[in-house]
Amino acid sequence: MNKEHIKSAILIILIGMSVILSWSLYTYQPDIALLDVSSRYVSNELIGEERSLQEVIRPDQIVVHADGEKALIPRDREDFYALLEKVSQANYEADHVFMTEPYPLMTERGGIELVFPTSIPAEMFFAMLTLEDDYQTPISEIDRAFLYIHDVHDQVYMQFYSSDERRVGSLKSNISVGEFERLFIQNRDEYVTVRSLEEERAQSSLMTEHVYVTTEPMMVDTLSYGASPISIDLFRQSLFTDPSAVKYYQQSDGEDSYTDGNRMINLRHNGTFMEYGNPMFSEVQELSKHVAQAGYEFINGHGGWTDDYILTNWMRLNNREEVEFRLHMNGLPVFSIDGQDLMKLSATRSGNQIVAYSRPLFDLDSVPLNTTQRVELPSGEDVVRSLQQDDYYERQRIAKVSLGYEMEMRNPTFVTLEPHWYVLYGNRWQRIETSQVEAVSQGQTLDEEEEGAGDDDGLESN
Repeated sequence: MNKEHIKSAILIILIGMSVILSWSLYTYQPDIALLDVSSRYVSNELIGEERSLQEVIRPDQIVVHADGEKALIPRDREDFYALLEKVSQANYEADHVFMTEPYPLMTERGGIELVFPTSIPAEMFFAMLTLEDDYQTPISEIDRAFLYIHDVHDQVYMQFYSSDERRVGSLKSNISVGEFERLFIQNRDEYVTVRSLEEERAQSSLMTEHVYVTTEPMMVDTLSYGASPISIDLFRQSLFTDPSAVKYYQQSDGEDSYTDGNRMINLRHNGTFMEYGNPMFSEVQELSKHVAQAGYEFINGHGGWTDDYILTNWMRLNNREEVEFRLHMNGLPVFSIDGQDLMKLSATRSGNQIVAYSRPLFDLDSVPLNTTQRVELPSGEDVVRSLQQDDYYERQRIAKVSLGYEMEMRNPTFVTLEPHWYVLYGNRWQRIETSQVEAVSQGQTLDEEEEGAGDDDGLESN
Protein backbone atom coordinates (compact mmCIF):
# COMPACT_ATOMS: atom_id res chain seq x y z
CA MET A 1 0.00 0.00 0.00
CA ASN A 2 1.51 3.30 -1.05
CA LYS A 3 1.50 6.50 0.94
CA GLU A 4 -1.42 8.03 -0.95
CA HIS A 5 -3.69 5.11 -0.04
CA ILE A 6 -2.66 5.38 3.64
CA LYS A 7 -3.46 9.12 3.70
CA SER A 8 -6.86 8.53 2.12
CA ALA A 9 -7.70 5.83 4.63
CA ILE A 10 -6.74 8.03 7.62
CA LEU A 11 -8.78 10.92 6.21
CA ILE A 12 -11.86 8.69 5.80
CA ILE A 13 -11.50 7.44 9.40
CA LEU A 14 -11.21 10.98 10.77
CA ILE A 15 -14.26 12.15 8.82
CA GLY A 16 -16.24 9.19 10.13
CA MET A 17 -15.23 9.90 13.73
CA SER A 18 -16.19 13.56 13.32
CA VAL A 19 -19.64 12.63 12.02
CA ILE A 20 -20.19 10.19 14.92
CA LEU A 21 -19.10 12.75 17.59
CA SER A 22 -21.20 15.51 16.07
CA TRP A 23 -24.26 13.29 16.04
CA SER A 24 -23.65 12.28 19.67
CA LEU A 25 -23.41 15.91 20.81
CA TYR A 26 -26.50 16.89 18.82
CA THR A 27 -28.68 14.12 20.23
CA TYR A 28 -27.32 14.17 23.85
CA GLN A 29 -29.92 14.91 26.55
CA PRO A 30 -28.75 15.09 30.19
CA ASP A 31 -30.81 13.38 32.87
CA ILE A 32 -32.12 16.52 34.60
CA ALA A 33 -33.90 14.49 37.25
CA LEU A 34 -30.58 13.29 38.69
CA LEU A 35 -29.35 16.85 39.40
CA ASP A 36 -29.67 18.36 42.89
CA VAL A 37 -32.38 21.01 42.55
CA SER A 38 -31.05 22.99 45.53
CA SER A 39 -27.69 23.51 43.84
CA ARG A 40 -29.11 25.19 40.75
CA TYR A 41 -29.15 28.98 40.44
CA VAL A 42 -32.59 30.54 40.80
CA SER A 43 -33.18 33.65 38.69
CA ASN A 44 -33.64 36.93 40.56
CA GLU A 45 -37.13 37.95 41.61
CA LEU A 46 -37.91 41.63 42.13
CA ILE A 47 -38.37 42.41 45.81
CA GLY A 48 -40.72 45.34 45.29
CA GLU A 49 -40.76 47.65 42.29
CA GLU A 50 -38.52 49.49 39.89
CA ARG A 51 -39.31 53.22 39.96
CA SER A 52 -38.68 56.28 37.84
CA LEU A 53 -36.66 59.26 39.03
CA GLN A 54 -39.87 61.29 39.36
CA GLU A 55 -41.17 58.78 41.90
CA VAL A 56 -38.13 58.95 44.21
CA ILE A 57 -37.13 62.62 43.78
CA ARG A 58 -39.74 65.04 45.09
CA PRO A 59 -39.70 68.39 46.90
CA ASP A 60 -40.64 68.39 50.56
CA GLN A 61 -42.15 71.87 50.24
CA ILE A 62 -44.08 73.62 47.45
CA VAL A 63 -44.61 77.29 48.31
CA VAL A 64 -46.86 79.69 46.38
CA HIS A 65 -45.58 83.32 46.24
CA ALA A 66 -48.20 85.94 45.34
CA ASP A 67 -49.12 89.49 46.43
CA GLY A 68 -46.35 89.55 49.02
CA GLU A 69 -47.71 86.43 50.77
CA LYS A 70 -46.59 82.82 50.90
CA ALA A 71 -48.67 79.66 51.19
CA LEU A 72 -47.64 76.02 51.45
CA ILE A 73 -49.36 73.35 49.35
CA PRO A 74 -49.79 70.42 51.78
CA ARG A 75 -48.24 67.18 50.65
CA ASP A 76 -51.46 65.24 51.11
CA ARG A 77 -53.36 67.42 48.59
CA GLU A 78 -53.86 66.44 44.95
CA ASP A 79 -52.59 69.90 43.92
CA PHE A 80 -49.12 68.95 45.19
CA TYR A 81 -48.81 66.00 42.81
CA ALA A 82 -50.70 67.72 39.99
CA LEU A 83 -48.06 70.45 39.91
CA LEU A 84 -45.23 67.91 39.88
CA GLU A 85 -46.91 66.14 36.96
CA LYS A 86 -47.20 69.44 35.05
CA VAL A 87 -43.50 70.13 35.64
CA SER A 88 -42.37 66.69 34.48
CA GLN A 89 -44.59 66.62 31.36
CA ALA A 90 -43.73 70.11 30.11
CA ASN A 91 -41.16 70.90 27.40
CA TYR A 92 -38.27 73.24 28.18
CA GLU A 93 -35.80 75.38 26.27
CA ALA A 94 -32.45 76.52 27.63
CA ASP A 95 -32.28 80.17 28.59
CA HIS A 96 -29.23 81.26 30.58
CA VAL A 97 -27.19 80.90 33.77
CA PHE A 98 -26.58 83.83 36.10
CA MET A 99 -24.42 84.40 39.13
CA THR A 100 -26.14 87.68 40.01
CA GLU A 101 -29.84 87.24 39.13
CA PRO A 102 -32.12 87.41 42.19
CA TYR A 103 -33.57 84.13 43.43
CA PRO A 104 -36.47 83.66 43.67
CA LEU A 105 -37.33 86.21 40.98
CA MET A 106 -40.50 87.94 42.15
CA THR A 107 -42.86 89.19 39.44
CA GLU A 108 -46.26 90.86 39.52
CA ARG A 109 -48.11 87.63 38.79
CA GLY A 110 -46.32 85.48 41.36
CA GLY A 111 -44.72 82.07 41.21
CA ILE A 112 -44.29 78.69 42.89
CA GLU A 113 -41.13 77.46 44.62
CA LEU A 114 -40.09 73.81 44.90
CA VAL A 115 -37.79 73.13 47.87
CA PHE A 116 -36.03 69.76 47.70
CA PRO A 117 -34.91 67.92 50.85
CA THR A 118 -31.34 67.73 49.53
CA SER A 119 -29.33 68.92 46.54
CA ILE A 120 -30.09 66.96 43.36
CA PRO A 121 -27.27 66.20 40.87
CA ALA A 122 -27.92 68.33 37.79
CA GLU A 123 -27.92 65.32 35.45
CA MET A 124 -30.65 63.66 37.55
CA PHE A 125 -32.67 66.88 37.78
CA PHE A 126 -32.64 67.43 34.02
CA ALA A 127 -33.33 63.73 33.38
CA MET A 128 -36.75 64.33 34.96
CA LEU A 129 -37.50 67.12 32.47
CA THR A 130 -38.07 67.15 28.71
CA LEU A 131 -35.45 69.43 27.15
CA GLU A 132 -35.54 70.16 23.43
CA ASP A 133 -31.75 70.09 23.09
CA ASP A 134 -28.84 68.60 25.00
CA TYR A 135 -28.39 71.02 27.86
CA GLN A 136 -25.05 71.75 29.51
CA THR A 137 -24.91 73.90 32.63
CA PRO A 138 -22.05 74.89 34.94
CA ILE A 139 -24.31 74.18 37.91
CA SER A 140 -23.58 70.71 39.27
CA GLU A 141 -26.28 70.37 41.98
CA ILE A 142 -29.76 71.87 42.33
CA ASP A 143 -31.77 72.13 45.54
CA ARG A 144 -34.50 74.62 44.59
CA ALA A 145 -36.62 75.53 41.58
CA PHE A 146 -38.97 78.48 41.03
CA LEU A 147 -41.73 78.57 38.42
CA TYR A 148 -42.92 82.07 37.57
CA ILE A 149 -44.79 84.02 34.88
CA HIS A 150 -42.46 86.31 32.96
CA ASP A 151 -43.99 89.81 32.94
CA VAL A 152 -42.71 90.66 29.45
CA HIS A 153 -42.87 87.36 27.56
CA ASP A 154 -46.12 86.11 29.19
CA GLN A 155 -44.59 82.66 29.50
CA VAL A 156 -43.88 80.31 32.43
CA TYR A 157 -40.16 80.18 33.18
CA MET A 158 -38.26 77.98 35.61
CA GLN A 159 -35.33 79.15 37.70
CA PHE A 160 -33.15 76.38 39.13
CA TYR A 161 -30.86 77.26 41.99
CA SER A 162 -27.82 75.87 43.80
CA SER A 163 -27.44 77.26 47.31
CA ASP A 164 -23.92 75.78 47.60
CA GLU A 165 -22.66 77.22 44.30
CA ARG A 166 -24.72 80.42 44.54
CA ARG A 167 -25.79 80.17 40.91
CA VAL A 168 -29.14 80.48 39.17
CA GLY A 169 -30.13 78.98 35.84
CA SER A 170 -33.24 79.58 33.75
CA LEU A 171 -35.43 77.56 31.39
CA LYS A 172 -38.44 78.50 29.25
CA SER A 173 -41.40 76.13 29.49
CA ASN A 174 -44.57 75.50 27.50
CA ILE A 175 -46.75 75.30 30.63
CA SER A 176 -50.03 77.12 30.02
CA VAL A 177 -49.96 80.49 31.79
CA GLY A 178 -53.72 80.53 32.35
CA GLU A 179 -53.82 76.99 33.71
CA PHE A 180 -50.78 77.66 35.92
CA GLU A 181 -52.48 80.67 37.51
CA ARG A 182 -55.91 79.09 37.77
CA LEU A 183 -54.88 75.75 39.26
CA PHE A 184 -52.18 76.78 41.66
CA ILE A 185 -51.68 80.51 42.30
CA GLN A 186 -55.34 81.48 42.55
CA ASN A 187 -56.01 78.61 44.99
CA ARG A 188 -53.52 79.88 47.55
CA ASP A 189 -56.31 80.76 50.03
CA GLU A 190 -56.90 77.01 50.38
CA TYR A 191 -53.29 76.36 51.36
CA VAL A 192 -51.36 76.83 54.62
CA THR A 193 -49.88 80.26 55.36
CA VAL A 194 -46.11 80.25 55.89
CA ARG A 195 -43.41 82.79 56.54
CA SER A 196 -39.67 82.75 55.98
CA LEU A 197 -37.07 82.71 58.75
CA GLU A 198 -34.71 84.59 56.43
CA GLU A 199 -36.80 87.60 55.40
CA GLU A 200 -34.43 90.05 57.08
CA ARG A 201 -31.38 88.62 55.36
CA ALA A 202 -33.25 88.37 52.04
CA GLN A 203 -33.49 92.16 51.86
CA SER A 204 -29.72 92.45 51.49
CA SER A 205 -28.97 89.36 49.42
CA LEU A 206 -29.64 88.69 45.75
CA MET A 207 -29.84 84.93 46.20
CA THR A 208 -31.42 83.60 49.36
CA GLU A 209 -32.62 80.16 50.37
CA HIS A 210 -35.63 80.56 52.67
CA VAL A 211 -36.63 78.31 55.56
CA TYR A 212 -40.43 78.32 55.49
CA VAL A 213 -42.49 77.65 58.63
CA THR A 214 -46.25 77.51 59.09
CA THR A 215 -48.01 80.27 61.03
CA GLU A 216 -51.07 78.23 62.04
CA PRO A 217 -51.57 75.16 64.26
CA MET A 218 -51.55 71.95 62.22
CA MET A 219 -54.03 69.06 62.35
CA VAL A 220 -52.27 65.78 61.53
CA ASP A 221 -53.56 62.20 61.51
CA THR A 222 -52.22 59.49 63.80
CA LEU A 223 -52.11 56.38 61.63
CA SER A 224 -52.00 52.61 62.05
CA TYR A 225 -50.81 50.21 59.34
CA GLY A 226 -50.52 46.52 58.85
CA ALA A 227 -46.99 45.32 58.04
CA SER A 228 -45.88 42.36 55.95
CA PRO A 229 -42.39 40.81 56.28
CA ILE A 230 -40.04 40.81 53.28
CA SER A 231 -38.30 37.47 52.87
CA ILE A 232 -34.54 37.57 53.33
CA ASP A 233 -34.32 34.88 50.62
CA LEU A 234 -35.14 37.54 48.01
CA PHE A 235 -32.05 39.49 49.04
CA ARG A 236 -29.92 36.35 49.07
CA GLN A 237 -30.86 35.82 45.44
CA SER A 238 -30.32 39.46 44.49
CA LEU A 239 -27.23 40.58 46.40
CA PHE A 240 -25.00 37.47 46.19
CA THR A 241 -23.31 36.36 42.98
CA ASP A 242 -23.88 32.66 43.72
CA PRO A 243 -26.81 32.17 46.13
CA SER A 244 -26.03 28.46 46.46
CA ALA A 245 -22.69 29.35 48.10
CA VAL A 246 -24.33 31.45 50.84
CA LYS A 247 -24.05 29.98 54.34
CA TYR A 248 -26.22 30.75 57.35
CA TYR A 249 -25.01 31.16 60.91
CA GLN A 250 -26.24 32.69 64.13
CA GLN A 251 -24.32 35.47 65.82
CA SER A 252 -23.51 35.61 69.52
CA ASP A 253 -26.34 38.11 70.08
CA GLY A 254 -28.85 35.68 68.55
CA GLU A 255 -29.29 37.58 65.26
CA ASP A 256 -29.02 35.76 61.91
CA SER A 257 -26.29 36.24 59.31
CA TYR A 258 -25.68 35.06 55.76
CA THR A 259 -22.33 35.13 53.95
CA ASP A 260 -20.58 33.73 50.90
CA GLY A 261 -17.16 34.44 52.39
CA ASN A 262 -17.01 38.00 51.06
CA ARG A 263 -20.45 39.60 51.10
CA MET A 264 -22.56 39.43 54.24
CA ILE A 265 -26.13 40.15 55.35
CA ASN A 266 -26.78 40.69 59.06
CA LEU A 267 -30.33 40.78 60.40
CA ARG A 268 -31.10 43.25 63.17
CA HIS A 269 -33.97 43.99 65.57
CA ASN A 270 -35.48 40.51 65.48
CA GLY A 271 -35.19 40.27 61.71
CA THR A 272 -37.07 43.47 60.90
CA PHE A 273 -33.97 45.24 59.46
CA MET A 274 -30.97 44.13 57.47
CA GLU A 275 -27.42 45.36 56.93
CA TYR A 276 -25.57 44.25 53.79
CA GLY A 277 -21.82 44.56 53.40
CA ASN A 278 -19.61 44.01 50.36
CA PRO A 279 -16.01 44.86 51.36
CA MET A 280 -14.46 43.95 47.99
CA PHE A 281 -11.95 46.62 46.99
CA SER A 282 -12.58 48.54 43.78
CA GLU A 283 -9.49 49.51 41.79
CA VAL A 284 -11.42 52.14 39.80
CA GLN A 285 -11.00 55.53 41.48
CA GLU A 286 -12.54 57.81 38.84
CA LEU A 287 -16.22 58.06 39.67
CA SER A 288 -18.53 57.47 36.72
CA LYS A 289 -21.69 58.90 38.33
CA HIS A 290 -22.98 60.74 41.40
CA VAL A 291 -23.59 58.65 44.53
CA ALA A 292 -27.32 59.56 44.41
CA GLN A 293 -27.55 58.11 40.90
CA ALA A 294 -25.50 55.05 41.88
CA GLY A 295 -27.71 54.39 44.91
CA TYR A 296 -30.89 54.83 42.89
CA GLU A 297 -29.67 52.39 40.22
CA PHE A 298 -28.49 49.87 42.85
CA ILE A 299 -31.92 49.79 44.53
CA ASN A 300 -33.73 49.77 41.19
CA GLY A 301 -31.55 46.84 40.11
CA HIS A 302 -33.22 44.50 42.60
CA GLY A 303 -36.61 46.23 42.67
CA GLY A 304 -35.96 47.40 46.21
CA TRP A 305 -38.66 50.08 46.29
CA THR A 306 -41.38 48.76 48.58
CA ASP A 307 -43.03 51.71 50.35
CA ASP A 308 -42.81 55.44 49.45
CA TYR A 309 -39.08 56.21 49.81
CA ILE A 310 -37.79 59.65 48.74
CA LEU A 311 -34.25 60.91 48.17
CA THR A 312 -33.57 63.01 51.29
CA ASN A 313 -29.82 63.20 51.82
CA TRP A 314 -26.38 62.30 50.57
CA MET A 315 -22.96 63.00 52.04
CA ARG A 316 -19.24 62.42 51.60
CA LEU A 317 -17.41 60.73 54.47
CA ASN A 318 -13.65 60.69 53.85
CA ASN A 319 -13.19 58.12 51.05
CA ARG A 320 -16.83 57.00 51.18
CA GLU A 321 -20.15 58.45 50.07
CA GLU A 322 -23.61 57.68 51.40
CA VAL A 323 -27.09 58.31 50.03
CA GLU A 324 -30.40 57.83 51.82
CA PHE A 325 -34.01 57.50 50.71
CA ARG A 326 -36.37 58.13 53.64
CA LEU A 327 -39.80 56.56 54.11
CA HIS A 328 -42.75 58.96 53.68
CA MET A 329 -46.28 58.17 54.85
CA ASN A 330 -49.32 60.39 54.34
CA GLY A 331 -46.96 62.85 52.64
CA LEU A 332 -44.73 63.22 55.73
CA PRO A 333 -41.26 61.80 56.46
CA VAL A 334 -40.85 59.03 59.04
CA PHE A 335 -37.84 60.00 61.13
CA SER A 336 -37.53 57.10 63.53
CA ILE A 337 -38.95 53.79 64.68
CA ASP A 338 -39.00 53.07 68.40
CA GLY A 339 -36.56 55.95 68.90
CA GLN A 340 -34.01 54.86 66.26
CA ASP A 341 -33.50 56.52 62.87
CA LEU A 342 -33.86 53.38 60.75
CA MET A 343 -36.76 54.09 58.40
CA LYS A 344 -34.71 54.67 55.26
CA LEU A 345 -32.84 52.88 52.51
CA SER A 346 -29.14 53.75 52.92
CA ALA A 347 -26.42 52.84 50.41
CA THR A 348 -22.71 53.51 50.92
CA ARG A 349 -20.20 53.65 48.07
CA SER A 350 -16.41 53.36 48.03
CA GLY A 351 -14.91 54.10 44.63
CA ASN A 352 -17.53 52.81 42.21
CA GLN A 353 -18.58 49.91 44.46
CA ILE A 354 -21.66 49.82 46.72
CA VAL A 355 -20.07 48.45 49.89
CA ALA A 356 -22.96 48.77 52.38
CA TYR A 357 -26.74 48.78 52.23
CA SER A 358 -29.26 48.90 55.08
CA ARG A 359 -33.04 48.88 55.04
CA PRO A 360 -36.27 47.70 56.75
CA LEU A 361 -37.43 44.15 56.05
CA PHE A 362 -41.14 44.90 56.15
CA ASP A 363 -43.64 46.48 53.79
CA LEU A 364 -46.55 48.60 55.03
CA ASP A 365 -50.07 48.24 53.65
CA SER A 366 -51.08 50.86 51.09
CA VAL A 367 -54.20 51.81 53.09
CA PRO A 368 -54.09 52.64 56.83
CA LEU A 369 -56.15 50.59 59.27
CA ASN A 370 -57.60 53.83 60.70
CA THR A 371 -57.32 57.59 60.38
CA THR A 372 -59.85 58.49 63.04
CA GLN A 373 -57.51 60.20 65.49
CA ARG A 374 -56.29 63.70 64.64
CA VAL A 375 -53.67 65.55 66.65
CA GLU A 376 -53.32 69.32 66.83
CA LEU A 377 -49.69 70.42 66.75
CA PRO A 378 -48.35 73.95 67.28
CA SER A 379 -47.46 76.15 64.34
CA GLY A 380 -43.95 76.03 62.91
CA GLU A 381 -43.60 79.64 63.99
CA ASP A 382 -44.17 78.67 67.64
CA VAL A 383 -41.70 75.81 67.24
CA VAL A 384 -39.00 78.18 66.04
CA ARG A 385 -39.80 80.65 68.83
CA SER A 386 -39.28 77.90 71.39
CA LEU A 387 -35.97 76.94 69.81
CA GLN A 388 -34.78 80.53 69.94
CA GLN A 389 -35.30 80.57 73.70
CA ASP A 390 -33.12 77.49 74.09
CA ASP A 391 -29.45 78.40 74.53
CA TYR A 392 -28.49 75.11 72.87
CA TYR A 393 -29.63 76.31 69.44
CA GLU A 394 -27.90 78.81 67.19
CA ARG A 395 -30.39 80.28 64.72
CA GLN A 396 -28.06 80.04 61.71
CA ARG A 397 -27.68 76.27 62.24
CA ILE A 398 -31.44 75.60 62.08
CA ALA A 399 -31.59 74.15 58.58
CA LYS A 400 -35.23 73.02 58.54
CA VAL A 401 -38.31 72.58 60.67
CA SER A 402 -40.64 69.80 59.55
CA LEU A 403 -43.64 67.80 60.57
CA GLY A 404 -42.89 64.10 60.63
CA TYR A 405 -43.82 60.75 62.10
CA GLU A 406 -42.41 58.59 64.86
CA MET A 407 -43.15 54.92 64.18
CA GLU A 408 -43.86 52.38 66.88
CA MET A 409 -43.84 48.67 65.99
CA ARG A 410 -46.01 46.93 68.55
CA ASN A 411 -45.51 43.58 66.84
CA PRO A 412 -44.03 42.47 63.48
CA THR A 413 -47.38 42.90 61.72
CA PHE A 414 -48.65 46.20 63.15
CA VAL A 415 -47.23 49.74 63.40
CA THR A 416 -48.52 53.13 64.54
CA LEU A 417 -47.35 56.53 63.31
CA GLU A 418 -47.53 59.47 65.70
CA PRO A 419 -46.94 63.01 64.38
CA HIS A 420 -44.39 65.42 65.91
CA TRP A 421 -42.39 68.48 64.99
CA TYR A 422 -38.73 67.88 64.10
CA VAL A 423 -35.84 70.27 63.60
CA LEU A 424 -32.82 69.63 61.37
CA TYR A 425 -30.05 71.18 63.40
CA GLY A 426 -26.71 70.85 61.68
CA ASN A 427 -26.96 67.39 60.10
CA ARG A 428 -29.19 65.70 62.67
CA TRP A 429 -32.96 65.54 63.01
CA GLN A 430 -34.25 66.08 66.54
CA ARG A 431 -37.78 65.63 67.82
CA ILE A 432 -39.37 68.57 69.64
CA GLU A 433 -41.78 67.91 72.47
CA THR A 434 -45.12 69.71 72.06
CA SER A 435 -45.23 70.63 75.75
CA GLN A 436 -42.10 72.75 75.36
CA VAL A 437 -43.55 74.63 72.37
CA GLU A 438 -46.92 75.19 74.04
CA ALA A 439 -45.26 76.61 77.17
CA VAL A 440 -43.36 79.19 75.11
CA SER A 441 -46.43 80.12 73.03
CA GLN A 442 -48.35 80.81 76.26
CA GLY A 443 -45.72 83.29 77.37
CA GLN A 444 -43.86 80.97 79.74
CA THR A 445 -40.08 81.08 79.48
CA LEU A 446 -38.20 77.94 78.63
CA ASP A 447 -36.57 77.90 82.08
CA GLU A 448 -39.99 78.01 83.76
CA GLU A 449 -41.26 75.17 81.59
CA GLU A 450 -38.22 73.04 82.36
CA GLU A 451 -38.70 73.57 86.11
CA GLY A 452 -42.22 72.19 85.79
CA ALA A 453 -41.11 69.26 83.62
CA GLY A 454 -38.34 68.01 85.91
CA ASP A 455 -35.43 66.47 84.04
CA ASP A 456 -37.19 66.31 80.63
CA ASP A 457 -35.38 68.66 78.26
CA GLY A 458 -38.09 68.45 75.61
CA LEU A 459 -35.80 67.12 72.86
CA GLU A 460 -35.09 63.71 71.47
CA SER A 461 -32.30 63.08 68.98
CA ASN A 462 -32.60 60.80 65.97
